[in-house]
Amino acid sequence: MNDWYDSWFESPWYMRLYRHRSADEARRAVHLVLDIARIPRNARVLDLCCGYGRHAMALAEAGYHVTGLDNSTYLIDRAREVFPHPNVHYVVGDMRGPYPHAPFDVIVNFFTSFGYFDTHAEHQQVLTTMAEGVRPGGTVIIDLFNADRVRATLVPESMDMMDGVTIIQERWIDEPFVRKRITINNPCSTEQTFEERVWLYSRNELVAMLTTAGLVVQHVFGTYDGDPFHDSTSERCIVIAQRL
Repeated sequence: MNDWYDSWFESPWYMRLYRHRSADEARRAVHLVLDIARIPRNARVLDLCCGYGRHAMALAEAGYHVTGLDNSTYLIDRAREVFPHPNVHYVVGDMRGPYPHAPFDVIVNFFTSFGYFDTHAEHQQVLTTMAEGVRPGGTVIIDLFNADRVRATLVPESMDMMDGVTIIQERWIDEPFVRKRITINNPCSTEQTFEERVWLYSRNELVAMLTTAGLVVQHVFGTYDGDPFHDSTSERCIVIAQRL
């Protein structure tokens, strides 16, 4: 049986559902790398779980040399098509490693692309591989949703129309995960159902895991603008850590 991400991220509907996530948002995330984490231009960056490449493109435009890695062949193909750049190399690969062309100066993991696996041990393995994948003195940046805020503000169901197709999203907490069922009801074809499931790691849990991986946590922010993290109100939990 395939994992949920094997089918969902290979579907064109993933890109269509999240098309409101703009290039401007990606540039704000890169501002975090450039101006707040103070990573110099020309650094070698691994965009881990790069999706269809919007962050990789923004990183390249900012002067970084980028490898974009994602498990989805479909998304990597779209990245090469939609966001080509001479400073970006896109590859298909597993976030649990190994990472081609390591070590990097920086590894970034944006847009809640962490917590997809069945076990805590697998997630710890990812962070350990990330720590091993940066050079001594290198930086790891993890960008997740704020789990406490997700629990407090979760909308159980929403329905949207997109190009004549009805999209129903059902959301619920199934500790330690938040889960979503996406139903695509297209009158011109059969109904399709996909799922998302993400582990709800708190700030403290994530910091402890990064420390276990051999990294030193330097900052925890609640926004891409570098605002302080607050458990109850911050939308994001963005952690910057360094390998000594």
